[in-house]
Amino acid sequence: LVWLLASLGSDGGAATQSLGDGVSATDHVTGASNPTVTLVEYSDFQCPACSAAYPMVKQLSQDFPDTLAVVYRHYPLRSLHANAQLAAQSAEAASLQNNFWEMHDVLFNTQSQWSSLIDPTDFFVTLADSIGLNVEQFKTDLTSNDVADVVNTSYNRATSMKLPGTPSFFLDSESIQNPGSYAAFKVLIQSKIDEQ
Repeated sequence: LVWLLASLGSDGGAATQSLGDGVSATDHVTGASNPTVTLVEYSDFQCPACSAAYPMVKQLSQDFPDTLAVVYRHYPLRSLHANAQLAAQSAEAASLQNNFWEMHDVLFNTQSQWSSLIDPTDFFVTLADSIGLNVEQFKTDLTSNDVADVVNTSYNRATSMKLPGTPSFFLDSESIQNPGSYAAFKVLIQSKIDEQ
């Protein structure tokens, strides 16, 4: 239900818009290096609907390794999720040590453990250590202006596009309704690949 509500615009309809900009060198991309289709996800590490979508998106990347690229962009819904900004900064701090996707995965896998913490900093440091990061460097980067700026730039882009919530998906630059199930998502991706 949360995922369905997140996919609806303020008028109750699905958001229909274009991504506008393509994938850039600063984006976090996994999957095919020369993709037939690209899935861009605007997401929030503390969002329950994003956590529900996470295993589906990961499975899509595994099921379409040569044809699908998945792009993750930050959209921490700060007014709803007090720890979302710092979680996104944790992923960016990990990215500086070439471990964005590892931190991405552990943040979603442990969401229930840190989402209600008053201050999740120590928990995020423990996660950084668990994936083999230089912890002292991670601590420095976690609260740096540069890392915050990366998250804020992505957030500002999402708000300027008036995205209806998280997760918001774009398939080859066009917004799509959240399919709601892995089977429906897979059919949508396969259909887009078949069009090419």
